[in-house]
Amino acid sequence: MLTHQCAAPTIPGSYLSSAPSDILPLAMNRRAFLASLAAAVNAKEKSWEGIFVIMQTPFLDNFELDEASLRRECDFLVRGRVHGMVWPAGAGESVSLSPAERRQHSQTVVKEVNGRLPVLIGVHGANKYEAMDYAKYAEKIGADGLHALGPTSGVTDGEILTDYFTSIASVSKLPMCVQVTNGGMTTDLLLKLADKIPTLRILKLENSDVPHDVTRVVRERKRPVIASTGGGAMYLYNEMERGSGGTMAGAGLADIQAEIWDLFQAGQKKESRDLFLKFLPSAVLERRTSYILMKEILRRRGVFTTTKMRNTSRNFMDAGDLKELDLILETLKPHYRV
Repeated sequence: MLTHQCAAPTIPGSYLSSAPSDILPLAMNRRAFLASLAAAVNAKEKSWEGIFVIMQTPFLDNFELDEASLRRECDFLVRGRVHGMVWPAGAGESVSLSPAERRQHSQTVVKEVNGRLPVLIGVHGANKYEAMDYAKYAEKIGADGLHALGPTSGVTDGEILTDYFTSIASVSKLPMCVQVTNGGMTTDLLLKLADKIPTLRILKLENSDVPHDVTRVVRERKRPVIASTGGGAMYLYNEMERGSGGTMAGAGLADIQAEIWDLFQAGQKKESRDLFLKFLPSAVLERRTSYILMKEILRRRGVFTTTKMRNTSRNFMDAGDLKELDLILETLKPHYRV
């Protein structure tokens, strides 16, 4: 068996120094193989870290879903060298999409990305049966992973939530991200889910004190489950210092977030922090204006043709907001990757 052939023998240094020449290459080859195997495992885990963008959903003036803009958004994110993408989720206005739209355009996203980046498909539903159907469909169309919000019914009972997420995992072998969407999804519950669900790869932390939750997950996890975050990347730099595995924010400035992440991972912390401080006003503005800000940025960057939202109660930026955005983008434009 492979495990027996590749097991590393215990070879004292004095033995190696006096070993016959035909034994030395064998010992070193085994060590090299084990080192490469460990590196491959580490790379596989790292491939789920970074900036995994929660995509916005574009609509035409008549509020029909704009497939052409959705395809442009996929290409925009690939060219921006983000690390992965998610559709549909909360910031993608998934509650305003019909089941048919979710299925059709999940396939649109997977096909457009075409393996260039990992794609996680949103599989949340009102109950576990809906979510299980979406999970099976995501695997069928070639998604790389599942993105599971809590039930859209808003249930907060820990036992029901555990059953909901374990049921989703039971019908698909794909790696899964679980995103906090209500107060019942405590850090305690997330850590227990990580113990119960082998395919659970990412925890998207969204409770009231995310940086401290990052520290807790990093400290208490029993395996390398990734502590990711949201919140418009407002605390991204602090979270990276705490050992986070990335963030899942909106698409408008995703290339800037990716540059902040990549600089930090390359050890260029000053440059990473300097760019983060230029980016931070956009996260503050998003906290007040919500998803419409991302759509306005995508419109200005030639990705979307409108900023229409089916939930029109959030469809508002006044002249002061737009002026502030002008100044933010003027500062960030030299750092665009796309």
